[in-house]
Amino acid sequence: MGPLPVVITAPVGPLLGFYHPVEAAPSRGLGVVLCNPLGYEAMCAHRTYRHLAERLALHGFPALRFDYHGTGDSSGNADDPGRVSAWIESIDAAIDSLRQRAGIHEIALFGARFGATLAANVAAARGDIERVILWAPSASGKAYLRELRAFRMIKEPNAPPSPRLNGGEEAAGYHFAKTTVADLSAIDLLALEAKIAPRALVLARQDLPGPEPRIAKHLTQQGVDARLVPDPGYAQMMRDPQETVVPFATLDAIIDWLEETKYPESRAISSSVPKSTRNVLVTASPRGIAVREHPFRFGDGHRLIGIASEPPEGTPANDRPAILFLNVGANHRVGPNRMYVSLARDLASRGFLGFRFDVAGLGDSRVAPGAPENRLYSKDSVVDVKTAMTFVNNQFGARRFVLVGLCSGAYLAFHTCIEDSRVAGQVLLNPQTFEWREGDSLELSIRKSFLSTRYYARALFNPRVWRRAIRGEVHVRAVLGVLRERLVARAKGGVKRVSALSRGQNEPQTEIEQAFRAITQRGVESLLVFSFTDGGIDYIEKHLGRDVRKMRGIRNFRFEIIEGADHTFTPLDSQIVLHDLLVRHVTERFA
Repeated sequence: MGPLPVVITAPVGPLLGFYHPVEAAPSRGLGVVLCNPLGYEAMCAHRTYRHLAERLALHGFPALRFDYHGTGDSSGNADDPGRVSAWIESIDAAIDSLRQRAGIHEIALFGARFGATLAANVAAARGDIERVILWAPSASGKAYLRELRAFRMIKEPNAPPSPRLNGGEEAAGYHFAKTTVADLSAIDLLALEAKIAPRALVLARQDLPGPEPRIAKHLTQQGVDARLVPDPGYAQMMRDPQETVVPFATLDAIIDWLEETKYPESRAISSSVPKSTRNVLVTASPRGIAVREHPFRFGDGHRLIGIASEPPEGTPANDRPAILFLNVGANHRVGPNRMYVSLARDLASRGFLGFRFDVAGLGDSRVAPGAPENRLYSKDSVVDVKTAMTFVNNQFGARRFVLVGLCSGAYLAFHTCIEDSRVAGQVLLNPQTFEWREGDSLELSIRKSFLSTRYYARALFNPRVWRRAIRGEVHVRAVLGVLRERLVARAKGGVKRVSALSRGQNEPQTEIEQAFRAITQRGVESLLVFSFTDGGIDYIEKHLGRDVRKMRGIRNFRFEIIEGADHTFTPLDSQIVLHDLLVRHVTERFA
């Protein structure tokens, strides 16, 4: 059957969760609530969490994974007040929801990284948790914040913090307000006095020395039967989503540990889940206007998962297109930095239906039997986009569509646009290629590791860059090699252009240019947005000329460059600029 998208009623606001019911095996009388890490770590761990929940259900343990308030697909915003208390209330609501849905009483909490830290604190406060599984937990909020700062310094050693943070913290595209930082700093696992559960499993990462031995010792002193187990799979699990490796051996070890105990038989719970809240999530858009969201399973065998953001009731449709958001790499449907969630809700508040979904093999959408997961740049996924358009048409009546995609999502949007006349617009963010052959992944990773020629030209006059080069922080020889290849390619293109013009012929067109021209002649609105530093600019200029001069004068083709952004628009300021640009484009061209 696969995971069931469910809406959880919580005091802070409705939460989106996925319930994994026990189907083949008899229920063991213990349910497991999975508590996410925070920020980018939740993106990296998403696939592992899904596989763990599926394995738990297969072995008789009903499982519930969910997004905290203000994170993922749940209601709320990252800058809402009271974040830490909202996350704790979210865990409480998830526990109550799993008990009601599965008809069980005994609950185990699972968490990785700061999700483990939150789970332990909730268990200590409640006193009714049977088992706790802590995977590479942070010992305290202060330790976690130090790691965030170190990570930011490694990724952006010379970037000053955004003044918008106002004393908060920002790392990997996610930010914590000043008050959230203060509340996190007050959390300390080693200061917990209450017994968190009768038994605990502490999984210690092996790539770096961590606090797990001290945590296990402290739990034991509090009367917990705590087992410390080394885990070799953590580092691979927490890679970027397209590179993550699910540590199945560790997942099996978790289940083996749970199976060591015989739990009470399942027993009915007096309250029931309100039917009215199962499939509707009401939340405020970034403008403060309430929008309704619906989780759906759709497609062949209901294998695909999507979330629809509906305009407020009474909003005139005016045949507006629906906005579809396509996966970025192997990230699930929320998009990097949660950008798709905020965009979908903002556009819904302005009268546009938004639909963010996972193609097969990514996020929560299942592949056909025998097919691989995490497959990027596959034209096979075009079928899933077409299926989503047909579903949205049947469910909401939308007949035209705007496709939004970043990187591999831009590739998918472009090829869907070519094949399907229902596409009225495409928004392509930092595309790296529109040409793909199996085995090209290494070439693309190399291309993304080098910045745009524009950036290197500007860097020649930046003393700070020269100092980094002298210290060996810049691979000068490799950069020069890439620039030489780019300049040679441009020179060859220029020679072909001059030769053709001298013979009275039109400038030669690549297949990509021909495709863009055909799309625009069909009336499709195209917006291409690049970060100033992104190497994809050189790729698009190879086909469309410097500053896409070959498309100048075409009203329904736009080309924009955003300063201060990286490939996934990680810096907070660039996220705001991109958000405003896309909302303005959609409302001006399609309202």
